[in-house]
Amino acid sequence: MALAAACASAQNGRHAADACREVRGPLTAADSAAQLAGDFSLTLRATSGPDSGRTAVGQLRLVPQDRALIPADGATQPLRGTAAIALETVGATRMGDLAAADPADPGVGVYESRAPGTGVPTVVLRLGSGSNGRGPSPIDAGHLTLFVAGITSGGFAGSWSSSAGSTFPPHRAGGYFCAVRAPD
Repeated sequence: MALAAACASAQNGRHAADACREVRGPLTAADSAAQLAGDFSLTLRATSGPDSGRTAVGQLRLVPQDRALIPADGATQPLRGTAAIALETVGATRMGDLAAADPADPGVGVYESRAPGTGVPTVVLRLGSGSNGRGPSPIDAGHLTLFVAGITSGGFAGSWSSSAGSTFPPHRAGGYFCAVRAPD
């Protein structure tokens, strides 16, 4: 019910931003990252960091990942995509190209892992090609991660966290987000 209110149908990005509310979950075993495929209006609202209280609205497109690239270090990467949003507005760190369409180094990576026994998923989106490339990555690298807490046919929502990595002074920001499915 809370997710339905958080991701109320929107005809434009401004309405989506106005309707976006914090969602805390939890996901259920029936939820799946595969449900997130499609086009969305994406709203990030900052509740911590230097730009707390500010909102960024943009677009997000998620498509199925190439079959050979789905396994990803103990999790799966069932979807990949692109985004167009002014991350700096909410103090989030840009980790590479959000519009990168390369399946091995996408602008947005969607990762899913399931808890043993219960099958409840953890679903996260990592924004920026610098966070989604194959191979080792620095342990102190920056990130922008969306943590999915609720999924409906109209979209998904949750919290986000961002860090510039090992910088001084530390640069961190966070808040909540809503992704409202674009009308067909």
